[in-house]
Amino acid sequence: MKISIVIVTYNGMKWIQNCLDSILESTLLPEIIVVDNCSTDNTKDFLKSNYSQKIKLIESKENVGFGRANNLGISLGLELNSDFIFLLNQDTVIQKDTVEKLLEVSNRNLNFGIISPIHSDGSGALLDVSFLYYINRQGENLISDSILNKEMKEIYEVEMINAAAWFIPKKTFEIVGGFDPMFFLYGEDDNFCQRVLYHNLKIGITPKTIIKHDSDNNYTVNFSKGSEKYYNKFLNRIRIQYGNVNSEDYRKINKIRRHFIKEAIVSLLKLNFSEYQINKTKYKLIDRKSIELSVLNNRETGKKYLA
Repeated sequence: MKISIVIVTYNGMKWIQNCLDSILESTLLPEIIVVDNCSTDNTKDFLKSNYSQKIKLIESKENVGFGRANNLGISLGLELNSDFIFLLNQDTVIQKDTVEKLLEVSNRNLNFGIISPIHSDGSGALLDVSFLYYINRQGENLISDSILNKEMKEIYEVEMINAAAWFIPKKTFEIVGGFDPMFFLYGEDDNFCQRVLYHNLKIGITPKTIIKHDSDNNYTVNFSKGSEKYYNKFLNRIRIQYGNVNSEDYRKINKIRRHFIKEAIVSLLKLNFSEYQINKTKYKLIDRKSIELSVLNNRETGKKYLA
């Protein structure tokens, strides 16, 4: 069976050598596809100088966002007739048998659309904070089984796991499609997981193998109110909730927009001009039509968003 690893790089000089070298030591060597998302550091030149014979490099002329860049790599992997696509972050390091173990688990659990290994932090000494967040919420006894020395299951079902290391069979993309380009950075993995579940596939974590993830976990950072990052985080949250194919919340978008315009008017009457501007901006940012079209499109089966 053919496996393609897809890695999106963006200013990844700090990590990419360790990431690629760990893959090249794999007991089961996959095709390696790197999509450089218009890095402004030396990443592209480094890849060309050191790995040109070992990887297929796609150079994006602009930063198209994490999801769209992955779609470029996924499309090439499927074009190369890969049976599985392993999406891997640039700041990860895998074990020698990670690919082999994930393939074995996937072949024994054909109803799973995504399988993730355990994520440690960059040191390998602790669990990655964002990974721990997800399994604490919905990890189906994974932690308790480990602590209480119970027999570990091969796979633990979850509803969501961040996309640092997703092992995905070809059929998932044929049914669900690629990442929704409505998301630029963050939220695309939530949306993809929602769609996987909608199409009656499962998501799982296997304790059979561990990857290191040197993430900065900036999902917990509180951005200053009114900043660009603040609005991006707000819009992602709206799109994740109201773009969920498993609910009818998209029908409530106009109600949410009315809420923010009312808040803007109240703020203006109170002469609170900063809050007025924030609420007015939120009102303008919420695009009812694009969210509705996203939901309806993502409920259809097919290789949408992929070439």
